[in-house]
Amino acid sequence: MMELVTGGSGSGKSAYAEQTLCGIFHSESGRSGAGDGKEKEPLLYYIATMPRWDGETEKKIKRHRAMRAGKGFHTLEWYTDFEGRLKSSDCPSMESAGVLVECLSNLTANEMYMENGAGEGMIEAVVRGIIELKSRCAHLVVVTNDVFAESSEDTPEMIQYKENLGKVNRALAEMADRVTEVAGGVPCRVKTGSHSLPETGSDKQEETKMSGRGNIKIITGGAFQGKLAYAKSLYPGITWTDGKSCGLDEIRDCSAVYDFHTFVKRWLEEERSREDLTDVILEENQDIIIVCDEIGCGLVPVDAFERKYREDTGRIMTALAEHAERVDRVVCGIGVRLR
Repeated sequence: MMELVTGGSGSGKSAYAEQTLCGIFHSESGRSGAGDGKEKEPLLYYIATMPRWDGETEKKIKRHRAMRAGKGFHTLEWYTDFEGRLKSSDCPSMESAGVLVECLSNLTANEMYMENGAGEGMIEAVVRGIIELKSRCAHLVVVTNDVFAESSEDTPEMIQYKENLGKVNRALAEMADRVTEVAGGVPCRVKTGSHSLPETGSDKQEETKMSGRGNIKIITGGAFQGKLAYAKSLYPGITWTDGKSCGLDEIRDCSAVYDFHTFVKRWLEEERSREDLTDVILEENQDIIIVCDEIGCGLVPVDAFERKYREDTGRIMTALAEHAERVDRVVCGIGVRLR
């Protein structure tokens, strides 16, 4: 079985992917082989595709290691040529294992630009490698990034990268049993095949979380999608606050705020933390309605503050969605209820 997981930066897709495999393998009895005196092959493999380019990538790698610590993952650092590595004599057996690939966007860039990458043949190389991996393991979860919603003008190189990643994503989605988009920490099924993956731990916990939620309502989606009009149709008669220009303290008692992502940016520019903003809303204004652009779906910004702003917005929205009564996503003026 194979699942493709997509979402923007800070959307919670990595946590969801890990929970999916752990929910499958740790819930099944007798798989660990404990007590038989024999050394077993790892049941969970994590294929890491991010090279250590600098201090920032090293920090991200450490964060992901901390996320999966104690969950039983055996890490393989494969940056290119999955097919060749899988067919080599020293490749571990994965016959009964669950495998998590994190992530496809790095693998695509590596095959395009690294000296030992596939270059012009990278689309076929990546797809063949995933097909080979799928044939060898029991459950495969592949994480990819949504980098297709930027409004800024791209360089020719970035256009080519996006086109290649889009082709890889489409090819893998076609052969996957399940495709899931994660927004604000909420998984949304885009495709569910006739042979669905087993129910995960996060699925089972969904109903129990409901009782602990507040009255927060969230409407998210890309820029210029009609989110505010959709929100006003859902919640008529509400006084709306403009996140671009309102006072920072207005977030404590306003009924509804639009352009919340710009409010987050102003908050961070005042050197306030994302944790403080999350706490203010959860502790003082749990009836708020929030309209926020999904800004984590583009390529990683060059500017350090812009990277922090994008990441922190995703983390804030994920934390708020955890306590939300309702979460909607708007695409081309059409609202889809995620929760």
